[in-house]
Amino acid sequence: MKFKFILSAIFLLLIVGLYTPASYSQVTYTVELKNDVFTAPNVYEFDIYITRTGTTALRLMATQFNITYNTAILNSGTLTAAVLYTTDTDGNLVTQSWTSPLLDQYEPITFANPNLTPGELQIISASCATRNAASLIPVAPGVCLGRVRLTNSVGFNAQNANLAFKFTGYNTILLAYLGGSGVNLTTDITANGTYLTSGLVNPVLPVELTSFVSNVSGRQVNLNWETKTEVNTRQFEIDRALVSTAGSSTTWSAVGSVTAAGTSVSPTKYSYTDKNLQAGKYQYRLKMIDNDGSFKLSDAVETNIAAPKDFALSQNYPNPFNPSTKIDYQVPVDAKVILEVYNITGQKVVELVNQEQSAGYYSVNFGSSKLSSGVYIYRIVASDKATGNNFSSIKKMMLLK
Repeated sequence: MKFKFILSAIFLLLIVGLYTPASYSQVTYTVELKNDVFTAPNVYEFDIYITRTGTTALRLMATQFNITYNTAILNSGTLTAAVLYTTDTDGNLVTQSWTSPLLDQYEPITFANPNLTPGELQIISASCATRNAASLIPVAPGVCLGRVRLTNSVGFNAQNANLAFKFTGYNTILLAYLGGSGVNLTTDITANGTYLTSGLVNPVLPVELTSFVSNVSGRQVNLNWETKTEVNTRQFEIDRALVSTAGSSTTWSAVGSVTAAGTSVSPTKYSYTDKNLQAGKYQYRLKMIDNDGSFKLSDAVETNIAAPKDFALSQNYPNPFNPSTKIDYQVPVDAKVILEVYNITGQKVVELVNQEQSAGYYSVNFGSSKLSSGVYIYRIVASDKATGNNFSSIKKMMLLK
């Protein structure tokens, strides 16, 4: 009797040994999004890789990935998706014209889909049961499950740093056969995975700005910038803002533009000069605009135009002139300023300025259809409000009709 009991125990141990799945603690893997690139301002692609890190052989039955992202990147557009390829049993990439073998379904991120909320992308694999375990989830470098193409109805919004992809526990599920193809029961191995998006580059637009600097020369600001690469770039708009000392909000306005290279894989240098500025502190930024109208804003650079140190009256430009000319002058302190024009006989023709002005740079336009050709004299007289000291200067100009 004792002998029969021992045989029965051995038999039960054998049965348990034959049908117990491989050690669950050795079922580990890594899923990673990588090899991402913008092929157009509104088209973004990336690969999904899976690598077995444990010792237990695995054969995927089905996968479902739930990924969240930054909705502001859509620029109020609509996102759609497709699978570009999957891998065969040997790990080779296979281009597909359909969207439902290995990665079975892509759900556009819209309110129209009741299963998703805005900012979620769901990637579903209906069945991987026919795949060979060793080729599907090998030891590193792993297998590419498929390449995803996301297409936005408009250009991606460049004011956001990146897509900010992140795997979430909600509806991310991996089911697998443990121990290879001989085991028929599937096991949920979701919790045993490591999910990574750190390999993503995530450029928002295909413009890689490597530098943007400014330098001051008198009353003008020279801006210089360089891009490392560009794809379908139309132009750079230069925006300027006067920095207020009162703490009011910054108001930006476009002051110029520069035509972009379009598409370039080598460094490209650009420059722009903003002239005849008043004294003050300024900020500049670049609005990098693509062919479809989507854009990206650079970080701002700040510079300062110093107040003039002396009174000065500049030669008019153009000279000779017809029908008008511009007269520039500068005032280093608050002063009462008078600017007058005389003919060659000393008779006053017109008074252009007669008012109190703060320190700064000024320009006045002069011209008259009633004046005849000849030489004219313009004179400035400025009185320092604090000290009472006077400054005066006289210059000649010629009108040719």
